[in-house]
Formats: sequence, structure tokens, C-alpha cells
Amino acid sequence: MRTYAAPVFSRFRQYLGMADTDFQMSLTCESAYLQFISNSKSQADFFLTFDKRFFLKTQRKREIRFLLTNLSKYLDHMERYPHSILVKFLGVYSIIAPQEKKRYFIIMQSVFYPHERITERYDIKGCQVGRWTEPTVDSSEVIVVFKDNDFEDKVISLNEDQTWLLQQVKLDTQFLKALHVIDYSLLVGLQPLHDDDRFLNDTLGNILAKTRLSVSCEYPRRRIARATSNSSSSSSTSSDQILRLYPDYLFPYLKPDRSPEQLIRSEGFMHNVVTPFLMQNSCEDMSCVVGSALCSRSLSDLSGASFAAQHRRILPTSKNPLHTIDGPDYRYYVGIIDLFTVYTFRKKVERLWKSIRYRGQQFSTVEPSYYAQRLCQWVESHTI
Repeated sequence: MRTYAAPVFSRFRQYLGMADTDFQMSLTCESAYLQFISNSKSQADFFLTFDKRFFLKTQRKREIRFLLTNLSKYLDHMERYPHSILVKFLGVYSIIAPQEKKRYFIIMQSVFYPHERITERYDIKGCQVGRWTEPTVDSSEVIVVFKDNDFEDKVISLNEDQTWLLQQVKLDTQFLKALHVIDYSLLVGLQPLHDDDRFLNDTLGNILAKTRLSVSCEYPRRRIARATSNSSSSSSTSSDQILRLYPDYLFPYLKPDRSPEQLIRSEGFMHNVVTPFLMQNSCEDMSCVVGSALCSRSLSDLSGASFAAQHRRILPTSKNPLHTIDGPDYRYYVGIIDLFTVYTFRKKVERLWKSIRYRGQQFSTVEPSYYAQRLCQWVESHTI
């Protein structure tokens, strides 16, 4: 087996907060991989690690070449927008089995992780032709991924994060447009929130945990390819510990008329509570921090202006925070996948043929700028 750009992917995994030992444990556990039955037309093979955290997908040689050629651009985009919803590529490999051709495959983070409570899954392209899923037998254990026409009149209710999601989809699709990529999909998973989930989201300890998660490994900004190779693990701090550390700071902010969202966006709260908390608990163990660079930065770097500059958001405290958004009733799993279809001359001919066959209908093979615009329009019209 051969691995490609191994040091770069290792540093990217560290940048995402994944320890190499955990990554290797998921891939090499004694339990067998789970084959994922896909209705994709690519004829690629899909496998899930037993813990369902990572996807393994076979790819054509030209697709691997495309990824490696544009890897630096991909990492630059991830660094510029740390909360991007593009799928996270974690490794590229090839293997030669006896009497078989060389096979290439990639390892990706699963968007639908953890999966246990997800009730509906959708693969959205923003078009209608061929975008529906055959019904399955009720007793079947096959996990069904629905498509555009199955979504019907549903809406994604996000409240304050609706604007964030729409803008992030625009940023990510603009990046793909610059690479002349089309035919990518927006995955959407729905998980009903329980009462205990809502209570956790409203507690002050969880707000602080969210804030720490949202700003950790963002300072100082370092190119991923040059990042330090030291691994780290975040220390956990309970809400009781936080209250004991900063009672004089916390109580002025605990007003009954202030919502958690108002509290977390308060500049005074960020400066006087969150920043000291982060500096005391994170300065020594964050892999992306070199020396005391975090401590020497201005406190204003953690304010809303910095969040806006890199289009970050307050991440939920989940096992997969970069791909989850909490609404009032559902936790949504979102991610953009299938980034390898380039709009070549062959695709232009295919577009011409489909425009004749499906006159007046929306199909997937269109020019990159229109593809990006159409997916953004879908998100805008299906979110509130």
C-alpha cells in the first residue's frame, strides 16, 4: 500500500483536532469495515469504518490526480474558512492486490457522524431530473439517502444560523466554481432534538464549551503544511469549575433577560470571561499554538470581528461540530461532497445533449457558475 502527501494530511488531521492514534485505531480495529450500498452512478466502492466515523471510497486515477494537484488550494480554503462544510479529506492511498489493477481510495470524515439518532438523510444537487429515490421495504435495514424531489416542501429551520449557512454555502461553492467543479452534493441529515439537548444548549457551561471549541486551533494562524507535528488533547472543564474560576466575571452577565445567543455575542463577555478562560486552559496544550503566541495576541482577536472575518460560528458541542448545526427542533448534519467532477469538454457536450432531451427541466450537468448559483438558491429557499 502506498500513501500520498502523508505529512500534509497528518497535519490537517491535527488541525481538525484528530489525534493520529485515534485515526489509526478507527482504521485498524479488529472489526470488519461496513460496506455502504450507494445509489451513486460513479460505480465507486464505499466502506465505513466500524465506528462509522470515516468513509473509504475508491476513486479513479484522474480524480486522485485532481485532488493532489489542488490540495494546497483546498487546504488554503479550509484555513481561510475553518468552519467550511466541505467534506474533510484525511488521506489518499493506493493498493495493488494480486492479479488486479492498482486501486486508489480516499479517506473522508463522515458527515453523518454520529449516526444513531439521524432519522432522515438527503443528497441535494438543486435539480430535478433523476433526483428521487426508489422506495424500500419497510422492514429493510438499508439506510436510505433521499434526493431533491423527496425533500418536497420541507424546510431547514435554523433561526440565527440560517444566514451563516447560506453564506458558507456561497463561499464553498465559489471555491468549487474556481476549480471548474460541478455535480457535487449537499448532504443534509435530520436528528430530532430531545429536551435534554435543548437544556444543554442553554446552559452557561455549554456556551463556554462552544466558544472554546469555536476559537480553539485558530490562533495563531499557521499554514497547515507548516503546522507543528505535536499532537494534543483538549482538557475538559465543567461548568462548576468555570464558576469557581471566574465568579466575579460571570455574575454580571447572568441576567434573566439575556438569551444565550445575546450572551455569547457580547463583546464584554468575550473579553472578560471567555478569553481568560481560553488562555488559562488552552495555552499550553493546543497543537496549533507555538510558544506563547496565543497569550501575546490582543484580546480583541476573539471578538465578533474576527469571527466575521473568517466566517466562523459558534460550534455545537458534538462529536462532529464542523458538520452540525442546531436549530430549535432538529440538529442538522450538513456537508458538501463529491468534489471531483470537472466541467470538461466532454461535460459540455453532455450538457448540450441533456438540454435537448430535458428541455425546460433542471439537470445536474451545467456550467460551474450556474451550478453553484442554483445550489445556493436551493439552500436559500429551503431554510428559515
